[in-house]
Amino acid sequence: MAEVKGQEMAVKTEDRTPQEQQKLRPVVVTPPVDIYELEDGVVLFADMPGVPKENLDVQVDKNVLTIKGEIGDIVPKDITPLYVEFNGKAYERAFTLGPDVDVSKIEATMNAGVLKIFLPKSEEVKPKKIEVKVE
Repeated sequence: MAEVKGQEMAVKTEDRTPQEQQKLRPVVVTPPVDIYELEDGVVLFADMPGVPKENLDVQVDKNVLTIKGEIGDIVPKDITPLYVEFNGKAYERAFTLGPDVDVSKIEATMNAGVLKIFLPKSEEVKPKKIEVKVE
């Protein structure tokens, strides 16, 4: 394959060898995330464009939060691509949760390819305001 200043040049799909075609098989992509701590919990935003709700799986098992999503078909199956830069078909990422997360109250929503997961703090670890009485 030709190189230009250390970067790979685009090659049409049909010009690839069988070994190169094998490398083009879909891979699992780690979605980028942003995590914010709030007073009552933690919010996680994961970028998972192309994943429809029915192909999304969010679960907690033994204090491990796992998010998985399979990208829906963008191009009909009977069309052969001429050029492919992104061959990921699925996203997957896991996070170990601390004991201060109330796993029974976790909420997840999806909007415009961004998965939002709210991980509420358990009542025991939430800050408590103490009322001061005047005597």
